[in-house]
Amino acid sequence: MCDLVVTVRDFAYPKSHPYHVGNYPPEPEYEESDIEEDDEECYTEEAMTDDSSVADTETIVEDDRTEGYARGLYDFDAENSSELSFKEGEFVWIHCRQFPGWFLGEKDGAQGLVPENYVQLV
Repeated sequence: MCDLVVTVRDFAYPKSHPYHVGNYPPEPEYEESDIEEDDEECYTEEAMTDDSSVADTETIVEDDRTEGYARGLYDFDAENSSELSFKEGEFVWIHCRQFPGWFLGEKDGAQGLVPENYVQLV
């Protein structure tokens, strides 16, 4: 894992919207009495030994090990020091998928986060 300070932006919202910078309403708090006893029965022996979920997890981990060049589909202006600016058509070296929706990229010796939907891997 990289030693970056990460600020996530939600580009589905305009910059003026509080959700753009991650200011979401707080999650409701539940007490133990709110959880029904039937909920515990969801974890059966069969479900706990099902190997299909393990295989899916392994596939996801392999997919996260992306490395290679990506071409900018749109201009991207970094909003903070953890993001990497680039222009449409420029190439960025992608080191890895840092987390869903974001690559760790490098261009001209500078490293930063690159939004996955702004580039196309080549």
